[in-house]
Amino acid sequence: MKTINKQPKTMIDYVMWLHVKTSSWVAGMIGPMVFNYGTNDKNWDLSTRQLLEYPKGTLGKALGDFLQEHDVDILKGAEYHDIQHVLLGYSISFKDEVALQFFLHGNGKKSFASFSTRIGAWLLLPTQWKYLKAAYERGKKCKDITKLNYKALLYDDVSHIKASLFG
Repeated sequence: MKTINKQPKTMIDYVMWLHVKTSSWVAGMIGPMVFNYGTNDKNWDLSTRQLLEYPKGTLGKALGDFLQEHDVDILKGAEYHDIQHVLLGYSISFKDEVALQFFLHGNGKKSFASFSTRIGAWLLLPTQWKYLKAAYERGKKCKDITKLNYKALLYDDVSHIKASLFG
């Protein structure tokens, strides 16, 4: 997970910088456990290179571009999570990872990961509560994405998929 690399200038900046670094480290430790043991989704056996070969404008190509842009590899067994970043417009920053969980909860996903992330966020990100509440409300307005077969959508037009979610 990428974090802010700017050096802090004031004590408040330093505290926030330290807070983000610590929170990102904790998320980096917990994330793999959640995806390795907390999901029943099967690995798609696709690499970033393979995704980049999908036709332009498709969800598969958009996912490959997203992964390449952020210099990360696809999370085996959690490909659906990476696609949610693409479709919903959340980056891989710590704040947006948390916002994605708030969105998903608003959209109806009830999981241990979602619940624990939301509890932790109230403690770790007090300055982001308004942003997180907006993500939750946005999730409530979106069509139910919990039952989407993302792998089946890889050749579909990404802009049409996005439009259908909020249409």
